[in-house]
Amino acid sequence: MTRRYWNIHLEEMMESGVRFDHGTKKWNPRTAPYISVKRKGIHITNLTRTARFLSEACDLVFDAASRGKPF
Repeated sequence: MTRRYWNIHLEEMMESGVRFDHGTKKWNPRTAPYISVKRKGIHITNLTRTARFLSEACDLVFDAASRGKPF
């Protein structure tokens, strides 16, 4: 897989309305690595990590599409 640089900026994510918090009562424990802080009953998602993994997901989709794979 070829690594590409996707221009994913935190400011643009915030402007577009990316949701970076959710209640602590309804959450999936597998999301624990992506949670940076728990405050007042709300989990705050680490957007830096989210941007990095979104970039990796873009690489996977781009490579699959370039090979003509269905997804």
